Amino acid sequence: MKKWALPILILIVAMAGCAKPAATKLPPLAYIDSVSSPQIYVGDKIAFAGHGVSGSGEIVAYSWNSSMNGDLSTQASFETTVLSAGLHTVWFKVQDNYGAWSIPVGTNVEVLVPGGPTKMVIRNFTASPPAIREGELTTLTWEVGGSGRVKIDPDVGDVSLSGSRTVRPMKDTLYTLIATNDMGVVNATAKVAVSATPIHVLTTYSIEGEDGTVRKDRVVLDPVYVGQSELQMPMQGFLSFDITTIPPNAIIKGVELDISNSTIYGSPFPWQGALLIYNQQYGSNLRAASYQTINPAGYVFSWNYNSIVTMMPQTPFSSPDFVVTVQKQADARSSRYQLRLQFEKYYYYPRADYSYTSAAQKMNPENPSNYLDVGSGKPKLIVRYVIPGE
Repeated sequence: MKKWALPILILIVAMAGCAKPAATKLPPLAYIDSVSSPQIYVGDKIAFAGHGVSGSGEIVAYSWNSSMNGDLSTQASFETTVLSAGLHTVWFKVQDNYGAWSIPVGTNVEVLVPGGPTKMVIRNFTASPPAIREGELTTLTWEVGGSGRVKIDPDVGDVSLSGSRTVRPMKDTLYTLIATNDMGVVNATAKVAVSATPIHVLTTYSIEGEDGTVRKDRVVLDPVYVGQSELQMPMQGFLSFDITTIPPNAIIKGVELDISNSTIYGSPFPWQGALLIYNQQYGSNLRAASYQTINPAGYVFSWNYNSIVTMMPQTPFSSPDFVVTVQKQADARSSRYQLRLQFEKYYYYPRADYSYTSAAQKMNPENPSNYLDVGSGKPKLIVRYVIPGE
């Protein structure tokens, strides 16, 4: 028995050395390379293409399948015209030479009926450039297929199916294109990044030689009075500011009118009504014709007072309309920004007795005048602006 032990051991070791480990077979992977169109009409030709990758063998079989029409093809790429109307999910998988199939991958295809309603398709929506400095422009470009309503938020609104629009966002903005019809809503976004631009400030005092007052009787005065004289004559005040130093490409960010140091005579508040401020470019010489007998619409600021107000506010007046009108004058390269100030009673004033005799005279029997001396307070205009690309 001992004579056989060594040969048997050698034989066992030799057999163990010749053994090979079993190969690890990973399932293959399937990839859809292209679909000629995500949306077609019934009877139209559509093309699909895909490929597979095997980790331990070769790809030997392909399978395309529709969620609505079943099996479509056993080729890597193919064309077909048999898809029925509706929303298809088309699945693709591959098989290797070990018999293993990949996990299916899918893509959606919508097949429409000619003449029937279709869901809209956003083919393109971009912002160019996508990054700007504050005050600069960027262009939104879009193309939408189908029929329905298209709008862009924020600030743009309704637009055509395709086109472009120049916008000037002043902060980081995410624009959203929304396409809507009876079949549903689709949307896409385009982001514009906006970096800050330095703010410049112009502080300019009114020009005394161009300021003044025009009374209702067409008398022109040098001081700037607003309200009613001691003879109960209405007066409108006019202010002129030099804006020649604002650069031609400036973007106005904010405007403030400071008349807080005006001197008050009598009780113009609230007996004269609301203080209204208008943009009125009257030129270098104040004329009697500058007086407005009818209160026109379009004031840039309105301050409504009540019976307890007896002083001017300690903060400057500011409004978006100031910004718009100063920007207009700056764009036109005008050297002046000019204003008309007047009191005006709104429709609700007749509900109370705001007449001179019943109120103001009782409060000030020795001084029947009720007006603001605006010029004595050194009125000033503060304009904040940016320069694009700075």
